[in-house]
Amino acid sequence: MKMNKNWSLLVTFATVASMLAACTPGGGGSSPAASTPAPGGASATTTTPAASNQKVELRMTWWGSQVRHDATLKVIELFEKKNPTIKINGEYLGSDGYWDKLNTQIAGGNAPDLIQLGNNYPDYVARNALLDINPYLGKEINVADFDKATVESGAMDGKLYGINLGSNAFGIAYNTELIKKSGLQPPTGNWTWDEFGKYAQDLTKALGKGFYGAVDESKVPLYLNYMARQSNKTLYKDGKVGLGKEEIAKWFTTWDNYRKQGSTPPAEITTAYTENPDNSTFVEGKTVMHLIWSNQVNAYQKSMKDEINIVLPPNGGAGAAQGLWLQPSQFMSVNAKTKNPKEAAMFISFMVNDPEATMILGSERGVPGSSKVREALKAQATPVDKKVYDYIDLAAKNSRVLDREIPNGKEFETTIVNLSQKILFGKETVPNAAQELLNAAEKVIKK
Repeated sequence: MKMNKNWSLLVTFATVASMLAACTPGGGGSSPAASTPAPGGASATTTTPAASNQKVELRMTWWGSQVRHDATLKVIELFEKKNPTIKINGEYLGSDGYWDKLNTQIAGGNAPDLIQLGNNYPDYVARNALLDINPYLGKEINVADFDKATVESGAMDGKLYGINLGSNAFGIAYNTELIKKSGLQPPTGNWTWDEFGKYAQDLTKALGKGFYGAVDESKVPLYLNYMARQSNKTLYKDGKVGLGKEEIAKWFTTWDNYRKQGSTPPAEITTAYTENPDNSTFVEGKTVMHLIWSNQVNAYQKSMKDEINIVLPPNGGAGAAQGLWLQPSQFMSVNAKTKNPKEAAMFISFMVNDPEATMILGSERGVPGSSKVREALKAQATPVDKKVYDYIDLAAKNSRVLDREIPNGKEFETTIVNLSQKILFGKETVPNAAQELLNAAEKVIKK
């Protein structure tokens, strides 16, 4: 396999590494596997016919915004046009409900052939739900122009369970028009947690009733992990919880203080929104700043008339460790029980290599893994896309190696959401909530 050996090129061109999230934001990320998948280098622009002239039908599931849905459906239509013996039926949702539905399908033995996953894919490997696609590299799947680390991000124990659809990093998006209206200078991203909170408080005061400086992000596991990493802790490490009650309490206290000083909205507003592009105080212009993934910039911008920019999240101050990481946004995996693995593999390769398909998808799922695709997209980048590439370049210079995502991350996320709401409404104290969340982390790891 012809793999790029210069990792710095990847960083320069908007880089690849690797969550939770999120796509809506969530959790940590997978460490590259020790074993290297078998090489693959089929032509990026050619496809092979289905095993026979008989029509093959595949099901494919993914989550995301309407922007992602529309682009993915266009790519499916293009694939079907070029491969008339293969039909793909899409099953897509927003992030809410996606995992519950997928888990139910897997338990019932009727999951789709093609499955979009995040850095939680090891959870599904543990359930024997995913197919090792190593045998299809160099044949149905082309990774000739992928960097080695990009391919390995979907590997475990010498087997390959997914192809990286792109990489991204999270940052603080801000509404440029509301900043102008406030009379304050735009944020630079060079700020501590206290400075971030004070700036948000100043925005709230300057803009007046109905406006708030920042979205309350206290329910977001990946952001908790980001703060913990600044103290050289992490949610999950070496099969154990990698942080303590102290780090969790610091997290909840930070956001409780923001709330009390008016930096973030009150409980009744915060709990009324999911803060995804389709249901967000940020999109509605009620909050000025919001933590988002770089690959969400397009979706948020298309949902808003005001221009947005993105800067680095708060740092831990002098002497703190770097908390940020680069993360594979999503993987496309194949159901272990699929009856048509070759055709499923063909579509994955088409999705990440075909010139027309990759131009349709752009960087919506993150910066693509193929060097050829990155160069083509950069050459025709829109102003919004250029912001994504520039931010990834900045984030790459302010990141360190990512951590493996906590097992059963959705269950852990449900707990932190519930506890953050209890604190919001004064139904639970920070110390008790911190202990309960620590217990929840230990519980999901032991499962």
